[in-house]
Amino acid sequence: MSYLLKLKPQYRLQLGILILILSVISFFVIWNYETGFFGGFIAGGLLGIGLGLIVTYKKQ
Repeated sequence: MSYLLKLKPQYRLQLGILILILSVISFFVIWNYETGFFGGFIAGGLLGIGLGLIVTYKKQ
């Protein structure tokens, strides 16, 4: 995660929004298909990373 925090704030915000979109898609897949623990783990990880990048967007 420290590598992601070294990115410029503009790129960090864009990457955070992109990862959040991917997590919404993965939650949609989980909702429609039985993916089990692994699918939920991936979706939760994407959600955490995406929110973390958006929240720390202006950190210097």
